[in-house]
Amino acid sequence: MRFFLLLVFFLSAKAWACGYCVEDKIAAVYEHAAVSRSLAGGRTVVFFAIDGELPPGAAASAKTRARIEKLAAAVPGVEPGSVRVSVEAAALAIAYDPKRTGLAEVQKALERKLKLPLLAMQVMDRPGHLAAARAR
Repeated sequence: MRFFLLLVFFLSAKAWACGYCVEDKIAAVYEHAAVSRSLAGGRTVVFFAIDGELPPGAAASAKTRARIEKLAAAVPGVEPGSVRVSVEAAALAIAYDPKRTGLAEVQKALERKLKLPLLAMQVMDRPGHLAAARAR
């Protein structure tokens, strides 16, 4: 019985300390005007968790954000001006043209370019509709 209680305690402690939840990461990179423009243009918006080590500190944060924005914007299929990054929340949002390419291709190209693993969290292809991202 003690083992079971101890196990529950440790598992619960990990859940409390999980860091940013999906909604917090999305909120950190969500910009209504950019999302609205993208959706009106027939684009799909994807919210990614950056699943890699980012440099700590405010100065590094600004440089890292600018670097990620520049590299992500250069990925074929990513809509110019749609990239949003939060280094603090380790999150990235982009819009892409689903007629030109698929989510898996965009994600692979982003990961290659950024040299960081990404986790597609949510996809928005029409206003007010967030859907779970499909596995690659």
